[in-house]
Amino acid sequence: MKKILLCMLIVLFSTPLYANWLEDIWRSSLRLEKLQGGLLDKQGQMLDVQRGILSSQKDIESLMREVNRSVTGSSGWGSYQFHDYQSYGSSASDWANVMHMAENGRGEGYLGQMMGDLSAQFPADRSLFNQGIHNDKQQKYYALQTQTILAARAASHLDYNKIQDQIQYQQMLQQQIEKTKDLKAAVDLNNRIQVEGNLSQLEILRQVALLNQQQAVTEQATMNVALSNAKFLTKE
Repeated sequence: MKKILLCMLIVLFSTPLYANWLEDIWRSSLRLEKLQGGLLDKQGQMLDVQRGILSSQKDIESLMREVNRSVTGSSGWGSYQFHDYQSYGSSASDWANVMHMAENGRGEGYLGQMMGDLSAQFPADRSLFNQGIHNDKQQKYYALQTQTILAARAASHLDYNKIQDQIQYQQMLQQQIEKTKDLKAAVDLNNRIQVEGNLSQLEILRQVALLNQQQAVTEQATMNVALSNAKFLTKE
């Protein structure tokens, strides 16, 4: 009898403990399932993000290929109605050649032709000058001054005559802006107009160089006078 009662007591006292243990396991299982579900959701979201990034990369690559196709090839604007308004001719490639043409009073190319026209107005007669002035330095200075003046006059005269033509040329290119049919043509035309502007800037720099040279020759006269005075004062 005592054994039966002991067994009943053990069953009665152990049943709630067993029930609580099962409930804890069940609740832990639920939490674990929720965590696993959350991880799966996060993984799904990450996959969606990666797919979105991959799709964007493909779109960008497609756009870049389209842009590349749009800016390759030949549109013809680089050589469209090209006209060289800046060149003086191959004979004026450097200052030594310019001085040689000025010494002769004429030459090949646009600048040489302009020198021929202007030198006829005020011909530089070095022989006559040397007959009257026997000082070697003064003779050389007269030759340098006359050549520089003729070169500067011819260059400024030539450039001035071209200015109106260059204005009309730039206006003609400007009128073509609305006629471009695609991105390549628009970019090429813009580059062409920029190149023409750069050439005009170089033309201005050339004129500045001529003015500087002429100013330097004028200053040389002052140096020649100073040297002559010094030699006079040092004579015994």
